[in-house]
Amino acid sequence: MKISSDFYGMGIADENFERGKVPMTKCEVRVLSLSKLRLQNGSRVIDIGAGTGSISIEAALIASAGKVYSVEVNKEAVELIKNNAEKFGALNMDIVQGYAPEAMSEITGIDRVFIGGSKGRMDKIFDWMEKGTLPGTIVVANAITIESASSIIKLFEERGYEDMDISLVQVSKGRRVSGLTMMSANNPIYIISAKRRG
Repeated sequence: MKISSDFYGMGIADENFERGKVPMTKCEVRVLSLSKLRLQNGSRVIDIGAGTGSISIEAALIASAGKVYSVEVNKEAVELIKNNAEKFGALNMDIVQGYAPEAMSEITGIDRVFIGGSKGRMDKIFDWMEKGTLPGTIVVANAITIESASSIIKLFEERGYEDMDISLVQVSKGRRVSGLTMMSANNPIYIISAKRRG
């Protein structure tokens, strides 16, 4: 069932995405990550490790005159991305199944990159960005572990990226327990952004 156009924009509620057992960037972290991407109407975006496609779909709705490539290796996740894209009418999305960066070898002219997962291939993804993205491209990466965040920061520094910004976000959500509200914490997430020199 397609969602009403009243739904479009940043901050789609998590429960409106089909999810299954596939990881998803939660609403509050998604909004902050998208804000760091500074999307424009004609942005050309790649979402690496797209999961359920929540970042891809909101990016596609914001950059409605642009293009979004949603890259995911997991077959179940790819089906969820297809279903969610149809549900939200995200028509300017291409879903690419396979490992990054090999699956992205033909994709060029990107000016916004979101990295939600790398399957241990972050070095190779940065290699791809040298030829697949434009000078001045904004890159945003999410990381759960200290080690992953450290690796991303080091790569941004070694590859000469500019304007690096590092945030650690912890969101707690209220849930009702015996008629009262208790706050339950989600895992903290690093949001790391930088701009390719240009």
